[in-house]
Amino acid sequence: MDEWIEFYTSFFISREEAALFVERFESLSLEHSRHPAKIMMHQTKRMVSLADDLPKIRPQREALQLLFLLICAEHISKLHDNFEGEGQSRAYTRRFFEELLPKSYRDTLERGFSSIDCQPLTVRKIVDLLYDVRCDVVHEGRYWGFHFHDGRTRMLNTDPDVIVNMRFEELREIVVHGCIEAVHKYGGRRPQSRRSG
Repeated sequence: MDEWIEFYTSFFISREEAALFVERFESLSLEHSRHPAKIMMHQTKRMVSLADDLPKIRPQREALQLLFLLICAEHISKLHDNFEGEGQSRAYTRRFFEELLPKSYRDTLERGFSSIDCQPLTVRKIVDLLYDVRCDVVHEGRYWGFHFHDGRTRMLNTDPDVIVNMRFEELREIVVHGCIEAVHKYGGRRPQSRRSG
């Protein structure tokens, strides 16, 4: 369980809280009605870790990293809803950000993006434009044209037309906290996770 605890530690107020989270859901057997919470916990770490590893083979290709964060969000949303069908990927990605993500993180997301004329965007609009970037990667093989804040300056993107005021790492944190929330909601207990911004 060490690899799971190590991954989740930075998202909780202490390593002990992260260990309690991991141990609680790791102990669920396949027959347990809340077993999907364990799968959610595992899949979050797997998908986000893939996003983390991508800069080693494709540096400065944040659209590739974004792809894995959105796959994670979609998958967690479908598991949380016990969805076993095909398709509805955009709808479930929206559901993750609009329904499973705590309000403080939705607010942070809204502060992280604006239109070209510096107008605020709704969570739905942000998710749709990020999903469009994901589709460009998956269907067109375009993974080089979208960028997050680089730590010094916000990024003006032209396809889609959006100003990004947040670093990739901030979106990563938002997604993981949304996943933790989903695991706890499915498992029946509120999280003791660390809050951001």
